[in-house]
Amino acid sequence: MPNLTFSMRRAEIAKFGLTALRYSDTRFRSFNRGDSEREGAGQNMEKKQQHEVWSFFSGGMGLDLGFETAGLPPTMAVEIDNKCCTTIRTQRPDLSLIEDSVCGMDADVLRRTRNYSGDVFLMIGGPPCQSFSSGGKRAALSDPRGNLIYEYMRLIGEVRPRFFLLENVANLVTAALRHRKIEDRPGQHWNLKAYGEGKFNNIVSDVKPLEEDEQSGTAVRQILKDFDLLGYKVVLGVVNAADYGAPQNRLRFVLMGSRDNEQLSLPKPTHGFSTGLKPFRTVRNAIEDLVNNPGLHSEYTEQVAAYFRHIPEGGNWRNLPEHLKREAMGASYDAGGGKTGFYRRLAWDAPAPTITGKANRKATATCHPAVTRPLSVKECARLQGFPDNWQFSGSMAPQYLQIGNAVPVHLGFAVARVFNRAAAKVQTSSSSWAFDTEKMLENAVKRLRASACNKRSSAKSMPLFEETAA
Repeated sequence: MPNLTFSMRRAEIAKFGLTALRYSDTRFRSFNRGDSEREGAGQNMEKKQQHEVWSFFSGGMGLDLGFETAGLPPTMAVEIDNKCCTTIRTQRPDLSLIEDSVCGMDADVLRRTRNYSGDVFLMIGGPPCQSFSSGGKRAALSDPRGNLIYEYMRLIGEVRPRFFLLENVANLVTAALRHRKIEDRPGQHWNLKAYGEGKFNNIVSDVKPLEEDEQSGTAVRQILKDFDLLGYKVVLGVVNAADYGAPQNRLRFVLMGSRDNEQLSLPKPTHGFSTGLKPFRTVRNAIEDLVNNPGLHSEYTEQVAAYFRHIPEGGNWRNLPEHLKREAMGASYDAGGGKTGFYRRLAWDAPAPTITGKANRKATATCHPAVTRPLSVKECARLQGFPDNWQFSGSMAPQYLQIGNAVPVHLGFAVARVFNRAAAKVQTSSSSWAFDTEKMLENAVKRLRASACNKRSSAKSMPLFEETAA
């Protein structure tokens, strides 16, 4: 299989050096109910900056709203999905919008659409992530959807913004550059890390051992090499939206880059168990007032609802009577893994699990803590940080999808402030910063695996966030 990634030479992108700044004003007054407890949230936008910010893969605009609240409102959005574009046009009618794929798009198209020839302050985007998702078929960069990361990278190389953000699913840090199906691996093991440690790759069999580019972590390492060739210094990590005030545990991979050697760092947690942090925001904080007036929501079949009636607040399929467990789980009963998402009823006094685009699935269930029904559209939007007056276009299904695919607004706000601080900091001609890439990757993988093992206590430790500047 050919390697579909590419590298850009510095000479090929040198001609895109640009100057000047501009600002386009939009307003976003608040996060959802209860967010006033978070520093800077739920009140007014931070001090306005004269910056050009371009958003890609904008979707329902969760990331954009976070940046807007931090004083960095997008001035142009690029999105291919028609329902998402209708939402954007309805909520932000003055925003420059391109309803098209990034594939084949170039800097000239973007600049003509925006009627702007100056220096772009920031490009933000989260290329569609199915190729790396734990809930999908891991096809890595050999999948055309995976290559949307490289289409985005190409545009960054052409536009040459001062800063960029690439966010994605946390599983990107363990994905392979070239994916081999489990059934085609020696030993047929699901965990790529085991092959890197030599536990399965040395099995004597007719199956060819995994090659270097099929090993865990090779996708993100290739991405980092190619951004380095573009001349950007980067910082990366896996972060949890709950650590920044979202009433939801949601891990995301973030990669931030600086063109002009301006120092960046991961956002510091504001919420958690550690001394000096605010308590995690909970499901109760976000949606308790909606229990009797939830708005539009899907329904469970009577059979599925009957199973859920056995499950207490905060429980899952393991709380079913023994004689019902196999019946409810079907073929999944004998599958590996903890299966904690199956028939899951949310707990009032903890952050929600990751909100998905399909609220009534038994494998990624988000059943209401007190009522036997899936969370409503409005409840899901609250848990993602959207304000109650944010209107999503389409019928119920595409509304759920726009919400579930969004970046939590709180996380967007936290990341946006990193760029604000970097831009405000006085940089000297001798300023230089560098991060230990391997250390950053090691910390990111630790964060991901601790969460997968339900080891929240180790995942929250500060070394996973601290700067490792060399």
